[in-house]
Amino acid sequence: MSQYQTLKLDPHPSRFQAIAEGRCPQCREGKMFKYPFFRVDKFDQMHSNCPVCNLRYEVEPGFWYGAMFVSYGFSILILAVLGVVLYWFFNDPPIMGYIIPITVISLISVPFNFRISRSIFLHLFGFVKYKPEVIVNE
Repeated sequence: MSQYQTLKLDPHPSRFQAIAEGRCPQCREGKMFKYPFFRVDKFDQMHSNCPVCNLRYEVEPGFWYGAMFVSYGFSILILAVLGVVLYWFFNDPPIMGYIIPITVISLISVPFNFRISRSIFLHLFGFVKYKPEVIVNE
């Protein structure tokens, strides 16, 4: 029975799974962020290097400015979807019926939006190849 305790069902996480979990693009094991996203006081603190494979996350100076464009896209998506939902399901409320919910939802989603934007940008535009052989087994 003890030989099955260390069995790993998914030995190679997919790129989508690594993006969603905020994992390193090179080894897909190390976490990019130091704290969970619900720690709103520390949601933006990242490791400078991967704790598993030592990949430097900031590929070049100013690299994370590009993640702002991904974040902007998510913000517009939230605005558009919420606007359509409010229009159809709440029978076109007055202007404050749009402004207040959209502002509140946008502010609540900042930690998630920040993290997923950086993760997507690093995985898709960081030009880092997946190398499962760099994983150091403990």
